[in-house]
Amino acid sequence: MTRDRLFLLRPDWIDQDRPWFCMACAAVEGFLGYYPAVRERLDIAYLPYPRPRRPVADLLGEANQNLPMLILDAPFEHPDLREGDLNAAGGLWFATNEGPITRVLAARYGVSPPHP
Repeated sequence: MTRDRLFLLRPDWIDQDRPWFCMACAAVEGFLGYYPAVRERLDIAYLPYPRPRRPVADLLGEANQNLPMLILDAPFEHPDLREGDLNAAGGLWFATNEGPITRVLAARYGVSPPHP
């Protein structure tokens, strides 16, 4: 059985000659800190900052390699999801950015959703 896959940027990547972290990735990490049981059910990979970001670009195409990225193992619908929370490319369903990712994870794994 395959699992949902979450791709995050590694912290302290270098751009403009200084270290940075991704605020959206940090927000998803915070959600996973609240709900460690969700973290345990995901395959999580930390990728370097430079593009192309393999394997995301390999799975979804060069146009869909922004991080954070959640790739689902199967299509999913839920009334808590908003239009545009899930997209499809390469035959896979995915969510990107902290809002859609945390809404999808909350709905999919039965934990509290983010407050609107």
